[in-house]
Amino acid sequence: MNRYIAILSLILILLSSCLGQRQQTETPQTSEGFDITGVWMMIGIIDSTGIEKYLDLDQYTRCKIYDTDNQYCCVHLRTNGKFVWVKLHELGDYHLNDTLYEENGRITPFCIIDDSTMTTKWTDYTEIWRRSATITESRKAEILDLARYEQNAEGPPLRDYVLSTSERELKHTISTYHYLFIILLLIIVIVVLYAVGLAKRKRRAEENLRAVKEELSLRPTVLSDAIKQVEDDFFRSDDYITLCERIATGTNMSDDDWREMERKVNAMSSGFTRKLRSLYDFSDVEYQVCLLIKLRIPHKDIAAITHRAPDSVSSIRSRLHKKILGPNGGAKEWDYFILSL
Repeated sequence: MNRYIAILSLILILLSSCLGQRQQTETPQTSEGFDITGVWMMIGIIDSTGIEKYLDLDQYTRCKIYDTDNQYCCVHLRTNGKFVWVKLHELGDYHLNDTLYEENGRITPFCIIDDSTMTTKWTDYTEIWRRSATITESRKAEILDLARYEQNAEGPPLRDYVLSTSERELKHTISTYHYLFIILLLIIVIVVLYAVGLAKRKRRAEENLRAVKEELSLRPTVLSDAIKQVEDDFFRSDDYITLCERIATGTNMSDDDWREMERKVNAMSSGFTRKLRSLYDFSDVEYQVCLLIKLRIPHKDIAAITHRAPDSVSSIRSRLHKKILGPNGGAKEWDYFILSL
């Protein structure tokens, strides 16, 4: 299960990264310390007498769109929330040099009032420009693409366009649903693969359990007597007595200690670990409880050495019986099964 979760997490991270990249905007370039890239709206003019006249921005607004490659587009825009009317005016190149602004070969002084306001001075008037906070990077790119298309198109130009805000939102929604559908499909595929893998593991465990039970039932009496004799000899040995004393004192067991205990169990009962692990994917503590049961360690000592409450050890034994042998039985029946391996 952890493997499938890791795969799903990686896929989600990659998809989130792709979505994040789609939402990123270009980092404006600077020219002579002043950032002019973006969309600027002409909000007013100052005539030759110095009188300021501000424009009615509810009508068509003259805008200039400055790109990062020193190209600009002059348009007239009008919006009503759902639609944007665009009148293309011209497309050309621009340059900034200290306090001079060059536009298609025409040079004029310009003045930076602040980062959002500037002026360009022409012969009889001065234009007042303010950076737009409503035109997005995607809309800016859309208008620039239209202007470049018009510049390269043959025949009479079509200078007026109506751009739908709701259509763009619909495209974004469709794109979002597309990614969500892919994510959902991947989740379904992973769940199905996990379910298939789980069913295969369960079927394989059932086959192994039948084989183990058949081996135990067909075990010759002579072999059973010999195994019992080996076990009895081991349980009377000094090694076993020392092990029981160490467990009874609650001494912590290292990984090497558990491996040595496993070795002794397999020496006493050949193939114990192989047969046991063929039935189920045991956790460390579940496997340790089984080793201790095979060594006939008292349940209270099993709880102490595994740092579990006695009730918890009993629950582990009952749970293993239910998962491997079925619901008809409990902790004691699990002990009998372990001792028979």
